[in-house]
Amino acid sequence: MEEELERLTEAGHEHKGHPHEGATQESLGAKLDRCAHFLYHRQHGGGRGQGKILKILSVSGPMTQKELQDRLDIQAGSMSEIAAKLEGKGLITRTKDDSDKRRILLTITDEGRADVARYGEARKRESQMFSVLTEEEQRQLDALLSRLLESWEGQWKRAPRKGHGHHAPEGQDGETIE
Repeated sequence: MEEELERLTEAGHEHKGHPHEGATQESLGAKLDRCAHFLYHRQHGGGRGQGKILKILSVSGPMTQKELQDRLDIQAGSMSEIAAKLEGKGLITRTKDDSDKRRILLTITDEGRADVARYGEARKRESQMFSVLTEEEQRQLDALLSRLLESWEGQWKRAPRKGHGHHAPEGQDGETIE
């Protein structure tokens, strides 16, 4: 029965009656997931965390890997992995701090600054993506999404996933919710 309901909602079938009866939590979640996937991969080409790091470095200047890790609230291993990827792409340099050789300074390169500029253009395109909605509909969507996020963030503590720099919601009993 549950599989049949999921198949129907994924296929876009809605129940007759009240206009919201067909909008089950699963179908809303699936739609939100598809929207997030689209925005993440197609609009920004993935690596959104990398974009945040570049933006911070472009505004704040060089900073230690630890400072950036703390600012973004990510694990040390994840920070090292992301920094290595950015360095491999020529977007940042990693150097030992002259005053303390244990510290690694991250500095954005000219190519990294150009990447930040391209990201700014992508943000402009993102706003155009919502032009199908009226200004009032955009305000309503913004209010609804804000309400959902506030509720979800208040309901679940953020607990790091094993091996990821991302956080997964944690239930009130401490169990990670995936």
